[in-house]
Amino acid sequence: MTIGRRSTVCILTLLLAGSLTPASAQTPADFAAIRNELAALREAQEATRADVEAIRALLEKAMEPRLANPAQAQGANASPLTIAGRPARGSAKAAVTLVEYSDYECPYCGQYATQTYPQIVRDYVQTNKIRYVFKNYPITQLHPNAFRAHEAAACAGDQGRYWEMHDRLFADQRTLTLEGFVERALALNLDAAELRNCIEGPAQDDMIREDIAEAVRGGVRGTPVFVLAFTDPEGQVVTPVRVLVGAQPYQAFKDAIDALLAQAAAQPATGQQ
Repeated sequence: MTIGRRSTVCILTLLLAGSLTPASAQTPADFAAIRNELAALREAQEATRADVEAIRALLEKAMEPRLANPAQAQGANASPLTIAGRPARGSAKAAVTLVEYSDYECPYCGQYATQTYPQIVRDYVQTNKIRYVFKNYPITQLHPNAFRAHEAAACAGDQGRYWEMHDRLFADQRTLTLEGFVERALALNLDAAELRNCIEGPAQDDMIREDIAEAVRGGVRGTPVFVLAFTDPEGQVVTPVRVLVGAQPYQAFKDAIDALLAQAAAQPATGQQ
């Protein structure tokens, strides 16, 4: 008996649902046809999965933060970085400074900010072992809301609440809008009208653009990027000693910070800028 296309689809559906065993096929030829269709479906599914994985790999590689000059990862030929006037926390007398280049809309930055950053604050900033400095690097080609988010954080800083706004921006990267910034300001008991005027004005633009230009000159091509340096007693600039690229696990930061702290302790006279 010849099975039409409609019947074949019905039998195939029953097979997929587990309601029909191979013995129920009406002839060996019928069963062979169904088996071939199943094999073709599986092959197509595998090909689609392979395509999706390839695309995902390409996207992840394209989005990976990297340094234009890998030698800079070891602090070689690194130019001083401006830290004066940038958001900072921790003791100004700490032996080591950690500088973060970040983007408030970058998912990797958000991952770091919610998973690793709190541990660094607890173990190294609050214990006055390191000075933590935040630098603006909104990559607007990828993240169109980032620049304004950096303005919002800086404007909150003008009212003495930079780090609280920093935490709230990273906690919800889906609402990086003017209305969202105002809602955060109200939650932090800030002057929302003043914050709105600050964001809509040019007050913070020069500082943010200076940070972007410095990052580009230094070979930073993505976010987040972290620079470890010995603290400048004057609090003006630091010279990179080591660079960490990407949202690495806490242990990677711990190893790098501890190594620099040990170096500073062993050579206090030369360890400082």
